Amino acid sequence: MKIIISPAKKMHKKSYTIIPTIPMFNERAHELAAFIKEYDVKGMQKAFRSSDKIAHEVFAMYNKFGEDTHPALFLYDGLQYKNIDVSTLQKKEIAFLNENLLIADSLYGLLKPTDLISPYRLDFNTKFSFVNTDFYQEQLKNLLISPVVNLCSKEFSVLLPPEKTITIHFLQKIKGITKSYSTYTKMERGRFVRYLAKKGDTSLATLISYSNNGYTLDNKKSTEHNIIYTALDF
Repeated sequence: MKIIISPAKKMHKKSYTIIPTIPMFNERAHELAAFIKEYDVKGMQKAFRSSDKIAHEVFAMYNKFGEDTHPALFLYDGLQYKNIDVSTLQKKEIAFLNENLLIADSLYGLLKPTDLISPYRLDFNTKFSFVNTDFYQEQLKNLLISPVVNLCSKEFSVLLPPEKTITIHFLQKIKGITKSYSTYTKMERGRFVRYLAKKGDTSLATLISYSNNGYTLDNKKSTEHNIIYTALDF
């Protein structure tokens, strides 16, 4: 089974020795970037509902789009990616991720770890009429034939055909309230990807055998399409 994760807003270049590839929806990504590039800083600020500082950064990104590219897994740098910690993985573990990991994305649609991408900022909440889930949702419905391990946020999970996904949930009990706390869940998703890379396996037996940071499998609440891990003493 393929593993699918969300992208990250934060980016930081890391050294790599892999052979880079081109995204399957590269042409469409450049078309969307060209539309976004037409907006001035004020337009960016309104569309992204951001601060003036971020609007200037996004404006610069899109005006240099395509000039400086880097493999996706070695560019994204949010909490999830920090906990995958690709720079410390062994060659065979990186090779496993290159073969089995995919990244669902609002600009690029679907990325392999080796795919070259430009620094950018975009999500489905951005107020651009031409940015929505429809196109990529349909494409992924046809592309994802076999079951996939879903570690995406809700925003990007909508791109995946639900009948073909096994979603991994992480819940934390904090001050008596058990739910998914975003920061801790992002971190654990990254650790789970790292765990699968080290195991070199995505079988059901491996998916339900995770044990880290006090997380244990909730057998009663887990189902065929939802595997739930809970950390009670968080």
